[in-house]
Amino acid sequence: MTNEANILGSRTDETLEQHRQVHFYLDQLEVALDAMKEVASVEPMRRLAAQIEGLKERFASHHKAEENEGLFQAILEVLPQRRVEISRLIHEHAKMIEVLEMGRIHAQNGRPEDAAELCADLYTFLAQFRDHERREELLLEEAIRRESETIA
Repeated sequence: MTNEANILGSRTDETLEQHRQVHFYLDQLEVALDAMKEVASVEPMRRLAAQIEGLKERFASHHKAEENEGLFQAILEVLPQRRVEISRLIHEHAKMIEVLEMGRIHAQNGRPEDAAELCADLYTFLAQFRDHERREELLLEEAIRRESETIA
């Protein structure tokens, strides 16, 4: 077994667990947005801002782990032809954190009449984030398949 296989193998379960946790946080944000349909005061907006701050911190940690703790590098060692996709995913990480921060600021300073627009923006963000996570998972699956073929 190659060193790359060991790196990828050690990251696979951890990465899949992190992605399950990310999906849980995304689901929680969706529940919070569903509850915001009838906002009559700023308090739900402020709670949403606090929740977004927590999500932003969790996602930043998740992205850092993917970028700096070897997962993307391990995938590139097995699938060097996927460098452009990995670069795109890393770029999207920074953009997603920016979008969350803008949403947090909007929720923190927003008025109840702004809730519908904010929720629409955050629903769009949720769809984009889920798509991003799905593309990461597909790359990981492809790397695992390729690694298995190389070992066999």
